[in-house]
Amino acid sequence: MKKVAAILILLLSLLSCYSQKTQLHSSNHQDIKEKFLMNLGGSKQYVEITGKSSDNPILLFIHGGPGWPQTPQLRYFNADLAKKIILVTWDQRGCGRSYLNDSTAENLSLDQMVSDAHELTQFLKVKYKKSKIYVAGYSWGSIVGLSLIQKYSADYIAYIGISQVINLNQGMAITQSWLTKKAMKQKDTVTLQTLDKLKKGDSGVCKNPLECFMSQYELLSKYHGAVFNSNSDKETEKAMTKYDDYKNYDWNKGFLYSAVRLEKDMFSTDFSNLAKIKIPVYFIEGRHDWNVPAVLVDKFVKQLNAPKKEIIWFENSGHGPLEEEPLKFNRTIIDIVSK
Repeated sequence: MKKVAAILILLLSLLSCYSQKTQLHSSNHQDIKEKFLMNLGGSKQYVEITGKSSDNPILLFIHGGPGWPQTPQLRYFNADLAKKIILVTWDQRGCGRSYLNDSTAENLSLDQMVSDAHELTQFLKVKYKKSKIYVAGYSWGSIVGLSLIQKYSADYIAYIGISQVINLNQGMAITQSWLTKKAMKQKDTVTLQTLDKLKKGDSGVCKNPLECFMSQYELLSKYHGAVFNSNSDKETEKAMTKYDDYKNYDWNKGFLYSAVRLEKDMFSTDFSNLAKIKIPVYFIEGRHDWNVPAVLVDKFVKQLNAPKKEIIWFENSGHGPLEEEPLKFNRTIIDIVSK
């Protein structure tokens, strides 16, 4: 009887251990849905984390604008990413839900955004027990992202630049040349006159680089040089107003609050002479992006030294491939983090 009792105790002990391991394993595969404000660089900022398993790789997404959060659009267009990735979206100080929490956020600068992103990275690494994570930067966020990996490459597995900014001033000159050809072909004298004033720096059209960039954007919209897939416009508007937590957000007010303060950093950044990056880099580019001309990225990548470098072209997109071709975008991101 003692022998039987001992065997039963051993079996129960083994079953208990198995049960504990099973519970631990299954906890790693519980849905991750977290939304919270956290202190980054002395300012409370909104962070949203979604995923299916804590075992999955982390992707920190840095949005564009400046001051144009991507959180509701990512929920709407790119939710499939969270099936294979722990997707972290972050509303930078001065915009989105961070702005709704603090509409007078200070210290808006590129250096501060890089510092905030790195502080968030350290939090994520500890929280999910990762030695490194992936990072993606979109438009203005690609200035933050590329600056981030230059300074802290050891914390990142790879960088994904989406509609990557290389040099906004060079890009504007290229865009104006492209627009001139389009307008001449259409005999669009109004656009040609406005372009001429832009080139001459006519204060009647714009008084600073940011205003000139926005005036140019309006001209681009006429020729699908910013959004190539026009069907995506309505869907994007739907995404921006779909969710209760963004329904009271004034997008233009948030954009102006950030963009005015970050204008100098936007137009002084120049990656054209950056020759080496220590980690793999991938660039997702819309073939028809003339807002931030993709031709500059093509030139940049050719002279870049990196462990791996690749441009992935989206043939039916302008500046927003994640919204203009969302299914391909989601597959592409998952493919990158699965390598």
